[in-house]
Amino acid sequence: MSEGRRIARSSIDEVAKLTPAERQAMFELLARYYDGVERDVFRKDLDGKQHLIRMFDQHGVICGFSTLQRLWVEHGGRKVLVVFSGDTVIDEECWGQKALQNYFTRYLIQTWLERPFRPLYWFLISKGFKTYLLMRHNFASWPNHRQEMPAEVSAVLDAAARSKYPDAYDPARGLIVAPRDEAAQTVKESFRDLTEEELADPEIRYFVKRNPDHNLGDELCCLARVRLRELTWIGTKYGLWHPLRKLLGLGKKRQPAARPAKEPVGSPD
Repeated sequence: MSEGRRIARSSIDEVAKLTPAERQAMFELLARYYDGVERDVFRKDLDGKQHLIRMFDQHGVICGFSTLQRLWVEHGGRKVLVVFSGDTVIDEECWGQKALQNYFTRYLIQTWLERPFRPLYWFLISKGFKTYLLMRHNFASWPNHRQEMPAEVSAVLDAAARSKYPDAYDPARGLIVAPRDEAAQTVKESFRDLTEEELADPEIRYFVKRNPDHNLGDELCCLARVRLRELTWIGTKYGLWHPLRKLLGLGKKRQPAARPAKEPVGSPD
């Protein structure tokens, strides 16, 4: 029996050092899962990021990536640092593996250690529930169905969204509104539908309520506080606990899906 595709190697790299061939491979992977992906837009967006996480399979072929940008925004009379997650995609053969979570945690720890006494936030925009859950399951983050957004979080979120998307940001709804034409980047139709089981999850129902037009490309603006206690827990979770469970065979066995999962990103837990 042939070995299934797996993430064998991951790295945190500088965008400026990518070769044209590496950029092309990333573009092709993203276009496989999203409609409306234009080469010039992808190139401009990528050039606006400083770093990215890349994942490679056992044959050295790229099977996922997530772009990263460090933003400085004004809050309370001083600048605060915000890590922004950009384009993120993982090939469906590698869904459920934890490399992205592991290396994103490493990136946050590296960033926090550079300025351990300054506030650090993670800014995420999401057109799909798995990306939303990736933040919700690991950090104190907003918006969520359990509690109101603190004023400080609201102010930083608003500043980050206005900085990145001054024309598309709708502050009243907390959304980045996609154009209603072919220029909108949307998840391909075969990955969109939600099952009744998924909609039974209050977190997913809340996401759909807050972002009812996510299938049209609208993205929900989300913000998480990045603090030492979360970094310690998440670093242990993905750096020690998940690998140990896998080694001991304690992880959940993946069942063949009746149809594809809905989003080209890693599992949120």
